[in-house]
Amino acid sequence: MESILSAHITHKQARVADMERLGKIDPVLMMRNALSIPGATECIVLRTCNRMELYLATKDLNATRKGLEDLINGLVPFDAEQNLVQYLNGKESVRHILRVSSGLESLIVGEDQIQCQVKEAFDLAKRHGSVGPVLTIVFQKAISVGKMVRSRTSVNKGCVSIGTAAVELAEEKVGSLKDKNILVVGAGEMATLIAKHLVGKGPKAVFVSNRTYSRAVELAWVLNGKAVRFDSLMEFFSQADVVLVATSASHMIITPAHVRRAQELRKVDSKLLIIDVSFPRNVEPQVAELQGVELYDIDGLRGKAEENLLKRRSEIRGAELIISQELDALGARMKEMKADEILGRLYGKYFSLRDREVRKALNRLSSGQEPAEVVLKDFADVITRKFLADPTVALKDACREGNEDVFEKVQSLFKLEGATIVPTEQTSKAASETEH
Repeated sequence: MESILSAHITHKQARVADMERLGKIDPVLMMRNALSIPGATECIVLRTCNRMELYLATKDLNATRKGLEDLINGLVPFDAEQNLVQYLNGKESVRHILRVSSGLESLIVGEDQIQCQVKEAFDLAKRHGSVGPVLTIVFQKAISVGKMVRSRTSVNKGCVSIGTAAVELAEEKVGSLKDKNILVVGAGEMATLIAKHLVGKGPKAVFVSNRTYSRAVELAWVLNGKAVRFDSLMEFFSQADVVLVATSASHMIITPAHVRRAQELRKVDSKLLIIDVSFPRNVEPQVAELQGVELYDIDGLRGKAEENLLKRRSEIRGAELIISQELDALGARMKEMKADEILGRLYGKYFSLRDREVRKALNRLSSGQEPAEVVLKDFADVITRKFLADPTVALKDACREGNEDVFEKVQSLFKLEGATIVPTEQTSKAASETEH
């Protein structure tokens, strides 16, 4: 039965810049490379804006650990922190993915998006044939535990996404949004989360800009706002008090030059707040150096994350209890899988042996040269001796080596208490039937 090994680079140790570099790696290529590591038999890669995690099943834990470290070291930036990568194995690897799927390892504890991301990572591995029975049972359990935690606790109630945290940070920095102009750049999943949390805040005006104008129209309708074509972005940038950036673009779309141009067009002297929750970042960090501008990215949300953690401590305890119980149940099931594997080999070996002996007996019967009762008696004797040949040899070897623990295990395994004792000459004959 394979062991489980995992490597983790997450928001707890990594900077946004580190995660951006890792975010450019193709997860399919990563799985392919991981499966070339000695001993590795299965692999799932979980990649989000806040984590890069590899889960492996292996037949050789030590060799795979060394190969995995070499693989990760080739990906980690040379100037990264020494404790950037966390390695786990066995039960702790499994516990970690259960916590991840439940939202307990997220930057914003309890967020719901991670559960879908875990399922997407599992589905991707299935499509590319990199997952087998071990990681299948682990990730299926992780997905079900994530649902269980959210249905039985309130860990995901309230501010439980980066988008909602961004809106709360805006309120913290500029006060009530009721008299503010808000510009939302982007119209995807994260921008939609921001929009949901803006509803009810009563901003003075909301502008939504997106490269696909129809998407901007849809989101603006939800917010009772105005859709803005992307080529008119700077005009409305200059009118905004708060700019919330959440696009899926892979490059910087807002530069210091853009912001300086917007400042020239501004008719107010108030500070411009920009919160960039895109991954990778869409606002150049140098924008923060401009006078009159305050810029935050995902790293800047850590304070809101700490507040969120404090609010949810009682719910986290309930979630951890569920995880602990389900982890024990999964451990028992994985032990059964080990027994199932051994039993499968055992039945395969002896059914094959049975089939060979049945064919021999049928050939003898079809010849008509021997009475049926003689053939059947010989068949029963031969197959019984062959079934018992390997255990016979193993027990004799254990006796010679002084390994007496084997005797008690065999007594228990075959339930021999009170069984009839057969003469030694008959048991000795079984040893000669051992298959090589």
